[in-house]
Order: sequence, then C-alpha cells, then structure tokens
Amino acid sequence: MKKNSNTKSSVYVFLKSNGVLENGSPDDIQKVRKEYWREYKRKWRKMKRKSEQEFTITFSADDLKDISLEAKRHKLSRTKFIKRACLAYVNNSFIVPDLKEVRIISQMISMTYNSIQELIEKDTIDFKTGKAIQESIHNLEREILPKLHHPESLEEILKEQIQNKPKLKSRLLEFIESL
Repeated sequence: MKKNSNTKSSVYVFLKSNGVLENGSPDDIQKVRKEYWREYKRKWRKMKRKSEQEFTITFSADDLKDISLEAKRHKLSRTKFIKRACLAYVNNSFIVPDLKEVRIISQMISMTYNSIQELIEKDTIDFKTGKAIQESIHNLEREILPKLHHPESLEEILKEQIQNKPKLKSRLLEFIESL
C-alpha cells in the first residue's frame, strides 16, 4: 500500500495532533487547517520582522496614480517599483524601464557573436575577418549593456556635451530662458 505523502507535512501533523482527522467533519478539518496557516503566517511575519524592516506609507490619490502609471510602465508591482525607485535614488542610478527587453538585447548580441563563431568553424568566412567581427561585437556589448542597465542622467549627458562643445552652453541657456 502506497503511503500518503501528506503524512510528513506539518499541516498533517497539526491536524493529527488536534484530533480533527479522526473525529472531525470536513468543515472542522478546514477550520483547523485555516488556523494552522494563520499561525504559520504569523510566525513567518514575526521572523521576517526580526531580519528586515517594514514600512507603511500613504499616498494621495494623485501620487498613487503617478506611482501606478510608472510601475506599469516599468512592468513592476507598485511595491517593487517603490522599493527599486528608492534604492535607485539612494545609489544615484536608474530603474531600467523594461528589464526583459534589455535581456533580449543582451541575448541577441550573444547569439550574433555565436553565429559568427559558427561561420568561422565552418570556414564560411575567413578566420581573420570573423575574429575582427567578433571583436567588434564584443566591444559593442561592453559599451551598450552598461548603458542599458545604467543609463546616464540628463545632467551627465549635458555636462559631457558642454565639455565637448563649449558653445552649446550658451545655446542651452538661451533655450531654457525662452521657455
């Protein structure tokens, strides 16, 4: 006879220790099961609070609308968005709006690199040419991926452009004043 795998679970032990399995109705079993999970979650939250801090914050309807829109744009829950936005601010970085797309781009670059490697191995293209293309792809990957994960701020871009083209500063100031 096959032994029931539930006999070792903590829910089963709890139900058995309460005597509800032998004497209780299905409704009684369900009540005790709910009691078990309520107690389990209470203990889990208590342990979690010992290792991590939890905050409760409130938002106005307008703020909540803005947060909800941005969370949706970033394809995150509001809670994850708030946490990532806060940590990004603290670390002077950005939240990547679509991490899935960044991963797809990364995967495409890797697949292109591997395709060139296959062409080299099959002697479809010259070894020297293939290696030069692979080196270009590798350099492109090193340049693009960090920017996709950590895009420069507008301030950083403007500083860099003004350093390269000093006349741009006066044009930007004129533009800002015209607004």
